[in-house]
Amino acid sequence: MAAFLGLLLALPASATDLEMQAAEIRGVNWSLHNVHVTAKPAGPGFSVQLHTGPLQLSRHRGWTGASLDCARLDSGAGWSCTPGRLAIQGSPWGGLSGQFSAAVLQIGGNASVRLRMQGQGPGWLNLDWRSVAGRWTAHGQGDLQMAPLLAGAGFLPKGWRAQGQTALTMRATGVRWTRAEHFALNLRGQGLAFSNAAGLRAAQDVQLEMAAEGNRGKTWSGTAQLRWRKGGVLWSPWYWSAPAAQPVTSRLRWQAGARDLRLTAWQVMWPGLGTARGTARIPRRGGVALWKIDHADLAAGPFYATWVKPLAAAGGLAADLQAQGRLRFSLDWQGGLQALAWQLSDAGLQDAQKRIAIRGLASQGRWAARGPASPASLAWRSADLYRLPVGPVDGRFLLARKGFSLLQPVQIALLGGSLRVQQLDGSWGGPQAGFRLAGALQNANLTALSTVFHWPPFSGSVAAVIPELRYTQGNLETTGVLSAQVFGGNVLVQDLHIRNLLGAFPVLTANVQMRGLQLKPLTEAFHFGFISGVLDGDVHDLRLLNWRPDAFSARFYTVRSPGVPQRISQAAVQNLTRLGGGNGVSGFFQTLFLRMFKTFRYAHLGLGITLHDNVAELSGVGREDKGFVILQGEGLPRVDVVGYNQRVGWSELLARLATAMHSGAQVKTGE
Repeated sequence: MAAFLGLLLALPASATDLEMQAAEIRGVNWSLHNVHVTAKPAGPGFSVQLHTGPLQLSRHRGWTGASLDCARLDSGAGWSCTPGRLAIQGSPWGGLSGQFSAAVLQIGGNASVRLRMQGQGPGWLNLDWRSVAGRWTAHGQGDLQMAPLLAGAGFLPKGWRAQGQTALTMRATGVRWTRAEHFALNLRGQGLAFSNAAGLRAAQDVQLEMAAEGNRGKTWSGTAQLRWRKGGVLWSPWYWSAPAAQPVTSRLRWQAGARDLRLTAWQVMWPGLGTARGTARIPRRGGVALWKIDHADLAAGPFYATWVKPLAAAGGLAADLQAQGRLRFSLDWQGGLQALAWQLSDAGLQDAQKRIAIRGLASQGRWAARGPASPASLAWRSADLYRLPVGPVDGRFLLARKGFSLLQPVQIALLGGSLRVQQLDGSWGGPQAGFRLAGALQNANLTALSTVFHWPPFSGSVAAVIPELRYTQGNLETTGVLSAQVFGGNVLVQDLHIRNLLGAFPVLTANVQMRGLQLKPLTEAFHFGFISGVLDGDVHDLRLLNWRPDAFSARFYTVRSPGVPQRISQAAVQNLTRLGGGNGVSGFFQTLFLRMFKTFRYAHLGLGITLHDNVAELSGVGREDKGFVILQGEGLPRVDVVGYNQRVGWSELLARLATAMHSGAQVKTGE
C-alpha cells in the first residue's frame, strides 16, 4: 500500500488509470483478503477507491468487508484527500460508516486526519489527528452504546446482556506517527445495566464517571479516578447500592510493565462505610494477582450488613445480627487469604429475637498463612446469650496457620457463679472446620436462672461439668457426658447432638438420666402442689425441632430413700388427676378423705410419656382395670390416682399441665 501511494505521488497529472489487486496481505497476527485498489485521474490529482474482503485478527474478530472512497487525492508537497468516506461491514460493532478529510504535507512530516464514524449500533465517534514537525496530537469525542461496544471488544461473556450509553472525550500526544507518549480519557456512563443468564449478576440504572491519564517513560504510568453516583449492583450473594448524598470514589496510581500491571496506590472512599487503601500486582499473562489492603477503617454495622450478612444462612442467627463499632484491618490476598491483621473497638452485636447481645466488644490480632503463630485477644464488657446474663470476658488466643487455641483458662461470671472455660481450640478450612470446648459451671444460682427464664422461683444452686463439645459444619456434639448437680441430685446428658445449631431450624437429640432429685424444693416452686420424696427419671431418644419437643420416651418415678418421707398434698393429688385426664381418684371413701385431709402418704408415684407424631402415650407405676396407676397410696387414709386416657394430643397434655400448675395456691406442710 505504501508503494502504491508512493507511485501515485510520482505520477504526472496526465497519467492514466492505475489498478492494484492482491488476494491476501499478511502482517503480524493479521491478514487482509481480496484487496482491490483503483485510482483515476481527477483534476490535478486522483480519485481513489479501496475495497477489501475479510479482515482476520488473531484474537479479535475483524470485518467481513470494507471500502474507502477518496473523491480527490491531490499530490504536491504531500497529499490530501477531501472529502473521503469509509464504510465497514460485519465488524464486531456492526456496520460502521463515516466521512473524513486527510492531508499529509510531507511523507514522514506534517499530516492531519479528521474522521467521523457513525454506526447503527455503537453510536458515533469524532476523531481529529494532526502531526506537526514529527509530533502528533489526537482529540476524540463520542457517544457510544455499551452493549455493542462491550460485545464487539469481547468483554461481554456469553449469555450476558448490557445496556446504557457512555459519553467520552480523549486526548493523546506522541511522536513518530505511531508512538504515543501521553493520553487523557474521560468517560461518563448513564443508565448502565447488565445481567447474566441466571440473574445472579446484574446492575440497574448505574451512573459512573471515570477520568484517567497516562504518560510514557520507560513504561506507561498514570492515574485514574472513578465515581459511582447512582444505581445498584447485584453480585450474588452481595448487593450494593450507591449512597444518595455522595458518590463512592476510587482513586489509583498505576504502572504498566511488560510482565504485569501494578496499582502502586489505590484508595476507596465509601460514604457511610469507610475508607480503604492498598496496592495490587496483576500479571499480564497467567499467574495469580496479589491484592493488598494496607489499611481499612470501616463502620462495623454497615460492613457486617453489606459484606458479611449475605454469606450467612437465611433465617439463622448470623443472618439476624446487627453490629456496631469500628473495624480496622489490613490483609494480603493472592489466590486466597495470605495475611490478616485487625482491630475491633467499642463494638457490639445483637439480634432482633434477643438471642444474643454483646456490649463493649473488642478484639485484635494478626494471622499469617506462613510463619509462626501469633497472639490475639477477644473481650467484652457484658453480654446476654439466649437471655442468660454473662459477665466480662477477656480471652487470649494463639493463632496458627490452620487454627487457634486458648492460651489460658477464662473465668466468666454467670448467674451468681462462674463458668470456667478450660479448653477452647478450633480449626478453619476443610471439612473439619469448627471448635472444641470444655469447662465447668460452679455455684450458679437457681433463683437467678428462674428469673431469667420466667420460671417459678427455684431455690438452691446448680453445678455442671462440660465435657468436650465439638462444633463442626453447624453441628454441635459431645464426646462425653454432660453432668449437672441440681435439687440435690444429678442430671446426666448423653449422646448430645445439635444439628444446624445457628440455622433457622436446629435439631437436638440426646438421652437424659436423672437420679436422686429432691421433690420438695422442686414442687414448692410451682402451684402444682406439695410432694416430698426422691425422683429418678430417664428420657430416651429425645428430639427437639427448633427447640420444641418432637419425640421422646420418658419415665419418671419415685424411689425410697432413708430419712426422706413420701407425702403428697391434697392439691397435688387433684392436679395429678387432671394430668391423667379426669376424675381418677379411686373410690367413694378416697374422695371423702381427699376433702378431709391436706397431705397423704404414698408408696409409689410415677408417670411415663412416649411422644410420637404429636401424640403422647401415658403410663404409670402399675395397672388397674383399664387404667394406669399414677399414684399408689400407702397407709390410712389412702389415696390412689388412676388415669384412663392413655393417648392424648401433645398440645392437650401441655394445656392440662399448665392448668394444674396454676389451679390454686401452694400448700405448705412445714416438713
